Amino acid sequence: MKRLSFLLAVVLLMWIPCRGQETASTQQKNGDRATASQQKDSYQEKAEARLRELKRQIDVLNAKASKQGTEARKQFDRQIAELDRQRVTVQRQLDKLKTSSQQAWRDMKPNLDAAMKNLEAAYQRAAADFKK
Repeated sequence: MKRLSFLLAVVLLMWIPCRGQETASTQQKNGDRATASQQKDSYQEKAEARLRELKRQIDVLNAKASKQGTEARKQFDRQIAELDRQRVTVQRQLDKLKTSSQQAWRDMKPNLDAAMKNLEAAYQRAAADFKK
């Protein structure tokens, strides 16, 4: 009986520290998930804000272009159409990002960054052409 009690005590003493390590490991994983989720949310909010700002700038450019002559208006219509196409592409990627997993959004981020950069560059070109 003493042996059984001793054995039970040893097993219990070995199990308690292991249980603590499992809890710490679980807490670390949960913390990592929370951080990744916060990063995704922050990135998404910034990207959406930048896209809204670009849409506003495109609308202003379009309003100014509507006051131009026929020939100039045709050129700006083509540029505005290209800007809108690129804006829709970025918006679709943002919509996919909203429903993506933590790992998937990290894979999507470079493509979304590139699409946003292309849209910004196209806007800068159109704005520069309009000032000429």
